[in-house]
Amino acid sequence: RAVEAAKVGLIDGVGGMLAGATYKPLAALMADYVRDMAGAPRCSVVGWGFQTNALFAAFANGVFGHCLDYEIQACAAPTHGTSACLPAALALGEETRASGRDIIRAYVLGIEVQWRLRAAGEATGGMVRGFHPPGVVGPMGGTAAAASVLGLDTEQTRMALGIAASRSGGVSANTGTMTKSTHPGNAARMGVEAALLARTGYTSNRNILEARSGYVATLFSGDIDWDIVTGGLGAGFIPRLVDPGFNIKRFPAQIFMQNPTEAVLNLRETHGLRPEEVEHLTMETSRGGPGRPVPESGLDGKFSVQYCASAALLDGHVDIETFTDERRFAPDREAMLPKVSLEPAPRSDDGARATARLNDGRTVSEECLDLRGSVGNPMSRGERLDKFRYCAGHALSDRDTEQLLGLLERLEAVDDVSSLMDVMRTRALANR
Repeated sequence: RAVEAAKVGLIDGVGGMLAGATYKPLAALMADYVRDMAGAPRCSVVGWGFQTNALFAAFANGVFGHCLDYEIQACAAPTHGTSACLPAALALGEETRASGRDIIRAYVLGIEVQWRLRAAGEATGGMVRGFHPPGVVGPMGGTAAAASVLGLDTEQTRMALGIAASRSGGVSANTGTMTKSTHPGNAARMGVEAALLARTGYTSNRNILEARSGYVATLFSGDIDWDIVTGGLGAGFIPRLVDPGFNIKRFPAQIFMQNPTEAVLNLRETHGLRPEEVEHLTMETSRGGPGRPVPESGLDGKFSVQYCASAALLDGHVDIETFTDERRFAPDREAMLPKVSLEPAPRSDDGARATARLNDGRTVSEECLDLRGSVGNPMSRGERLDKFRYCAGHALSDRDTEQLLGLLERLEAVDDVSSLMDVMRTRALANR
């Protein structure tokens, strides 16, 4: 069950990484930066046709994996994980010629550490206000994944986690900018570096989680639930990838945008609405926050209920191209945004309701309780693979996409992950 769940997350993550490698202008800026650093060419930079050292490869690929905000998310105490753990595992895996089984194990363990720490903190008050969760728990997950690939022993792993704790951070004020994607990217990079340093004998506080002025005392609001950190380990251990599981995003936007966006699509489809019929659209959700009624860029629109709702109403779909600056500042979008308002809703779930007041005076409404792709409303295998092909198709030919998918679907039988990376490294047409 863990292997199958991991492969679902891995396939989703690789697709997002490939599409993210073509996201303009962010991807080109990152690729140029990493290329200029001129690291030893041993690990692939996805979609850009060159190799660098493990640190910079993990950094770039982590940024690509997160910049679209399209990766899976834990359904309890939501945080990302793939963009911190998978790039770290793949970079070191390519360098050490690890097997697919090694990558799966590293991914499961990295996600487990990251999601347990996040859930344990949420149970007692959460992180210190202002931190972005992937920047805090991501380096610990990336380190666990890297330590697994390198085969570090217990003491070396403790040292690696101690090193990683000093690399944790990332402020939420950068949400909506390019820097947000560097939080998981940096987690992947720091995970690789922490594991490599620990392997050399570099030391840290071996009790970094519990230490006075340590990881928990400094970054969390007083304490965490230690039973969540260690509960179930040993006999009968079931990874969190399996239980409680994770949500797969239907739309490349923040997790709290998923239900509102789907609610508008439901409204549009059920009532056959045309955008020009709508006088005003009211969105109700318990997780929308204050909203971003006038996002500063297409990227910023990924975190705006108003923007995502207007996109769903105008276009009848929300995809990667929805969040370009060209689409953000198109005349029809500029005209529609003032017609969308966000109202807080006193509800105990993450559902959302969309209500349209029409030009003829009628009011119509629809809601979304469980987004398609959530644990409560899972995607079919076909839907998951459609998403992968859509994402991978931004970077790879149809032939390479199918070759890569074949390798990923039987990843536990792959002897050397370099075979995956050779395909993923292919310079994308959009980047030539």
